[in-house]
Amino acid sequence: MATKKQSATTSAGKGSTGKGTDKGSTAESAEESAKTPSKAPSKGAAKSTASSAKKTAAKKTAAKSTAKGAGKGPAKGGSKSAFDKDAVKAVPARKGRAVQVKQPKPWGMILTFSGVGVVALGLIGAAIFVVWDRSQPPADVTDYYGEYANYSEVSAALSDGDITEEDLEHPWVVQQTHVDGDEDTANDTPVYETTPPTGGNHLGQWQTCTGSVYAAAIVDGNAVHSLEHGAVWLAYDPALVDGDGIAKLSEKINGRDYSLMSPYPGLGTAVSLQAWGVQYQTEDLDDPRIDEFLDFYIQNADNTAEANAVCSGGVSTTVEDAGMPTG
Repeated sequence: MATKKQSATTSAGKGSTGKGTDKGSTAESAEESAKTPSKAPSKGAAKSTASSAKKTAAKKTAAKSTAKGAGKGPAKGGSKSAFDKDAVKAVPARKGRAVQVKQPKPWGMILTFSGVGVVALGLIGAAIFVVWDRSQPPADVTDYYGEYANYSEVSAALSDGDITEEDLEHPWVVQQTHVDGDEDTANDTPVYETTPPTGGNHLGQWQTCTGSVYAAAIVDGNAVHSLEHGAVWLAYDPALVDGDGIAKLSEKINGRDYSLMSPYPGLGTAVSLQAWGVQYQTEDLDDPRIDEFLDFYIQNADNTAEANAVCSGGVSTTVEDAGMPTG
């Protein structure tokens, strides 16, 4: 028969192998485990564990960055959020090519400059036409140069020996002798083929022609000398032109240098205009060719028989004044 001590020992041994263990046996087991080294993990398992650790750390960093960005926006110089990276990847930027914005054409300025250009071209064209028109003599003018256009051409032909005075139909267009300057001709009265005269030998004194309007007839020989200087002489028939008409004609002459005006009794035509070697007559006081004749022939370089001569300083008397020479 077993004693009490033996029963207690047997009972303790059973407990160490049963389900429940006491504190003493647990401590001993832990102590033995600590002393016994565990087997080292394989290389693949180590790498897998390190990679998992890095991914976990990256996720935590991304989560923190996302959380901060949601509240404060992207930090200066900081990394972009995960959303930003995806957006950049979705729409790749083209390198080296600037974006060009198409600007609308300034139609207002284009139309303005086009209009200015058209106007400028019109003005230039008008100026060219005026210059060309001024280079053409007025229509229906009678000239006495024959086949030559003007005094310059016929005098050049004479100088070159191409012709002589006898070859001209109207040789007086190149005759410029002062009949009162020679003893043999001093008492001669110049005879003119045209009425009023348009050139030829004349008196030594010219009629003042500084836009001069004379109330009475003037001496032909003095008036022709004025034509030699490049003046235009407007003569009118006082029987055909009344006071208002005289005033209208006077406005065209008065104060205009290298022009003169006087009555010419017995003319038979209302108005007659004379320059050296040319003449125009009209019954119409409003005839536009009156102005055209004045504009074209006053100081016309090709039709001035004595260039650079003045119109001032001549005689200002009329045939009504005593002691006037004739012719």
